[in-house]
Amino acid sequence: MRLGLQLSLAGPDFSIDVDLIREAEALGFDSVWTGEAYGSDSVPQ
Repeated sequence: MRLGLQLSLAGPDFSIDVDLIREAEALGFDSVWTGEAYGSDSVPQ
């Protein structure tokens, strides 16, 4: 099974928690997903 981390870009603060991403990578997560800054989807077309 592959694991992915979904990060939210909702709200006034668009910062990304780099420490959380590094911890997920150290734990064996395979991917990190975020939404578009101008929309709420993360799947490109």
